[in-house]
Amino acid sequence: MNHQKTVNKMKLAKHITLGILSLSIVTAVLVGYKALKMKSQIKELFKLNKTLKAEGYFMTDFEFQLVGMGYELDKGQYRKAETKLSDYLTKLSNKEGLIKIPEFKNNQEEIDFYLNLQNPRTGAFIDESAPFCVYYEATKNVLEHLVSLSDSTTAPLKLHYPLTFLDSINTPENLIEHLNDISYVGWFASHFPQTSFHFARNILDATRSDNTLEAYNLYTFSPEWKQAMLKWMYDFQDPVSGMWGPKNKRTNELRKYDLNNTKSIVKIFRDNQGNDLYDEYPLKYGDKLFKSSLEQLSEPYPDEDNLAEIHEWNLRQAKGLSMLLRYLWNDASAEDKKIAEQMIARNIDICFKNYYVAEEGAFSYYPNSKKASPDGITNLVFNEIGAFSYKKQKKLWGDPVENIKDIGELILSHMNTSDMEPVLNNPNINSLRIYTCKPDYENLTDSVWAVFYPQDTSVLDVMEVVPNILHWAETSSLSMGNWTSMARLKTTYSNFNIKKPVIVRKKLPIKEINKKLQASHELYFVGFDKLQIPRNHISYKVLKQK
Repeated sequence: MNHQKTVNKMKLAKHITLGILSLSIVTAVLVGYKALKMKSQIKELFKLNKTLKAEGYFMTDFEFQLVGMGYELDKGQYRKAETKLSDYLTKLSNKEGLIKIPEFKNNQEEIDFYLNLQNPRTGAFIDESAPFCVYYEATKNVLEHLVSLSDSTTAPLKLHYPLTFLDSINTPENLIEHLNDISYVGWFASHFPQTSFHFARNILDATRSDNTLEAYNLYTFSPEWKQAMLKWMYDFQDPVSGMWGPKNKRTNELRKYDLNNTKSIVKIFRDNQGNDLYDEYPLKYGDKLFKSSLEQLSEPYPDEDNLAEIHEWNLRQAKGLSMLLRYLWNDASAEDKKIAEQMIARNIDICFKNYYVAEEGAFSYYPNSKKASPDGITNLVFNEIGAFSYKKQKKLWGDPVENIKDIGELILSHMNTSDMEPVLNNPNINSLRIYTCKPDYENLTDSVWAVFYPQDTSVLDVMEVVPNILHWAETSSLSMGNWTSMARLKTTYSNFNIKKPVIVRKKLPIKEINKKLQASHELYFVGFDKLQIPRNHISYKVLKQK
């Protein structure tokens, strides 16, 4: 009898075990199916975002909506996030409730348009259906665009409603509770391209003395609040890699290296020359951070149909390279600097090959697009590598005088193609700038008569690309990308004061060159590599007749 009971118990235990195992398998299959479905929906959303931005729709909140859904998933709100994702896909597919940005007659009209997008209850520039954690950055991006539009022709900037959503995090205690909530994430959330930690580093911007909120009297945080914010972020750095990123709450270890957000954090603790800004918060682990960043930057380019991954890859490249060049260059070894130079050259090739829209003269954010976008300009690293600045180029790569190989001077009565072979046959030269007077090595964008590309290349010289970008910005009806203000872009590129020279490809126009030589009595050829570093120089002067 006892034996039979034991057998029955064993059978029951077996059935229960099999039942639990079957339920686990079914659950895993369902979770896997839903995960694949959501991944497919996210890929489709990024394609729609690309299309809708090109069509002129207001899509500034796009990535914040998606990261917000990732936050909800991480908090166990699966049904809510799943429903929102499906609804958002339907909304973008059918263009339901989307706002098309009109053409504005003046800056004030554009300011009024964006002010009317403010939520009257929260003061945020995003729909209340999004979780609270996304409010700050979505609002900050619009505010910075409004600031860039403000000038002598516009009324003083004044919001329609106060930024009341900030009241819930305006004490050190509430702030730290919020930071912990968005910065410790689960395994599932860490596999999204971006996590809610992104919003923690964004709030850090409010500690800057020139932050937009205080500069325009829109909101003020106390000195105690700023100290709490700085200390929390300073202590959150990973000692192994030097990186910041979302953490595992149980182990306090990084879930992933977050190069994109690490750069935005480092700039709070160091200035553009790599000097520490706070005596009490000197940047730690600079050498480790440089090496960890190089590992991230060396990652291969994603599949071209995976726009979500490309979106993050672009940000990692732009922000990672900027961080190395601005804030960490003094921490790096000569060997690591050489590796960084190779990463930059690769980045420039990819940027022009995949993102430059020749018909428009500017860059898209997603590959092989027919339309340029304001955010696309962030793919171009020329400003960071010193292509527009003698001081920056000298700091990073050395003085142009030392970098240039002087090939010599030719005195002749008439130029032939063979006379230019010394500069034409160098495989490291991407472009030749032809000057009508001796070039000023501290301003190599001045007095350029022509630019010649001796080889087949997709990488443009700054003398060509800057005027192209400026022309596009001045003639485009677009006003704002997901985070880039067109008004700010126009100001930046017009300040370079680069006038477009004659552009020549494939074959040198010997006849025109001789005419110019006879008129100016001298010509100077300077060869530049893809990083816009001058590499060689030769001069031609007219033989004076006796």
